[in-house]
Amino acid sequence: MPWPTYISNTFEAIPGGLNSATDESLFYGPYNTLLAYLFPPTDNYMISPQFKRPPEGWSIDFTTVFIVQKAFHPVFFLEIKPPGDYTHRSSRAAADDQMRTRFFDLADVVELPVIHGLSALGTRLCFYSYTRDNNVLDPPRILPDVERMNDVAPAARWNLDILSDEGVAKMTQVANEVKAMVAQHAW
Repeated sequence: MPWPTYISNTFEAIPGGLNSATDESLFYGPYNTLLAYLFPPTDNYMISPQFKRPPEGWSIDFTTVFIVQKAFHPVFFLEIKPPGDYTHRSSRAAADDQMRTRFFDLADVVELPVIHGLSALGTRLCFYSYTRDNNVLDPPRILPDVERMNDVAPAARWNLDILSDEGVAKMTQVANEVKAMVAQHAW
């Protein structure tokens, strides 16, 4: 089942097309619209964009993270990068590192048994989840080989498109899992 037309239209209206956009901010509105659909404000969810400055000494690459909260408790998050990052292993590795850093930052404040995060390279998605009880983050990190240049964030991890039937199904499934966990709390 596809997204409602108004959501699909926000993605399709991106200037230059979905795969040619070089500015990740063009995706902020469409993803914010999607998150508001999945986590409605009428159910007391709040989508909070946060702008993270890179660590001292790193190149300037501000990251915008959309954190879905319920009563100021983080329950889901999304990081967006431009679609061109999909074709460069260094860009995918940076996106993967940023996701892992975000999970590390949230690990001590998350109250749900599992927190889900989503890395979007344009409309291509990689789903992450952190299980609090055993400290497992999935997908597992691929360590760099000491002798060879291996791909530590394979393109195949971003294997779903948010506008495909499979992408809609997976995103809906994750959102429903999050809402079911939230329902178990008295926030």
